[in-house]
Amino acid sequence: MAFARILHSMRRRQFLTSFATAAMAENTARAQSARPPNVLLLLYDKCRADAIGCYSGSETRTPNLNQLAASGVRFHHAYTPQALCGPARASMLTGLYPHAHGIRRNVYPAPAGRTNTNFPDTIVDPFRDPRFRLWDNVVYQLNNAGYATGCVGKWHLGPANPGFFDTFKAFNSLLRHWVGEPHRSAYRPDVETDEGIRFIEANADRPWFLYQSYYAPHEPLDPPKRWASAFAGAEHADYHATIANLDWNTGRMMETLRRRNLLDNTLIIFTADHGRTWIDRPGSAEGIAMSYEEVARVPLIMRYPARLPQGKVWRSGVNLAAMTPTILDACGISLAQGVRTNDLTPTLHASSLFSTLSGSDDWKQPVILQNIPQRAIDGSLFDERAIRTARHKLILRKYDLRPELRPGELYDLEADPEESVNLYLKRPELVVNLANQLEAWARQTRDDTALELARFAQAPGQ
Repeated sequence: MAFARILHSMRRRQFLTSFATAAMAENTARAQSARPPNVLLLLYDKCRADAIGCYSGSETRTPNLNQLAASGVRFHHAYTPQALCGPARASMLTGLYPHAHGIRRNVYPAPAGRTNTNFPDTIVDPFRDPRFRLWDNVVYQLNNAGYATGCVGKWHLGPANPGFFDTFKAFNSLLRHWVGEPHRSAYRPDVETDEGIRFIEANADRPWFLYQSYYAPHEPLDPPKRWASAFAGAEHADYHATIANLDWNTGRMMETLRRRNLLDNTLIIFTADHGRTWIDRPGSAEGIAMSYEEVARVPLIMRYPARLPQGKVWRSGVNLAAMTPTILDACGISLAQGVRTNDLTPTLHASSLFSTLSGSDDWKQPVILQNIPQRAIDGSLFDERAIRTARHKLILRKYDLRPELRPGELYDLEADPEESVNLYLKRPELVVNLANQLEAWARQTRDDTALELARFAQAPGQ
């Protein structure tokens, strides 16, 4: 009898322990499901879409990003609002096009060379400069909502923490890719990945946002020998070797999320601020600051299993200004969108990509691009607008010295993906149609330059 009582007591304690363990696991699962998602924004600099394996059809190149795409959504036609570092990054943070947030050129706290794509005056803190509209941004919103916020790597919106990052291990721009002597010191992307992993580890028990931004593969390129040797003899070898290293570092971050059981509750967004061209295009000195596909089109991959399908390829056009509404949507933070009843200025210039993905993939809305050149064409600088539809692209330029240099450029991207045959003078009816669409967008967003260019293009023969 005594043994039976002891056995009964042991079984009862075992049952209660198992019940308590199961209850704790259920409560943990409930807490995790109720917890808003983390956000990891991975940003490469000057990275072409076709440099990523899943965009170019290569299974061996960038295996970690390929796997990210296979488990999420790959946007085949994603575009930067402006193919320049500072303006593009400001648009991602604010949901506004450059003409609205004001960052049309790169900012530097000290003179960084007299080029058309740098502000001529030194700008130490653009967040406290009345010329710019930057404070109503996604990181500020997340920080106020209780998120731990971190910035690691290239920031290019000032040299210091604006005040809404809890952790700021970042720099404005122009730091070399090696911390010290090349190949005898730490490679900066590896160090930045270490910092990003530390941020994730330190904040694993609360919602967090991490802006993990690599300066590579921006020049000057000098990848570690381990990666350079794998691409020896290949075209643009150092460029692709650098991206291979970034992909490896991306894999390190994915493994950290997996190990900490955070992977499926993290919205992961990978993209680039702009691409680059290897062709001598008009208006560019460094292969950027243009509306041509190889520069304006960027890779964009998103993974968040709770709301996104696996292995989906979205082919209609989207713009990086959608980053702000997308992240706020995922995190359950509301911000008024569209046109206010008492103000014609839209609060955001893009919709959440979750909303976009809920519709049909038939490219109903055009994508608008803005640019200023690095160098003049025939002695004249210009302000540029472009409109991209499913098949065509119209590029219009407002020259500052010689307006007679118009007309613009029109391309049939289905027949001419390299954008080498200008149809502007041959298809005036198509020019007018696209200009009408640009005008509608210009009115909605109050882009006076786009409106002026659209009206000019609507009058064939001028």
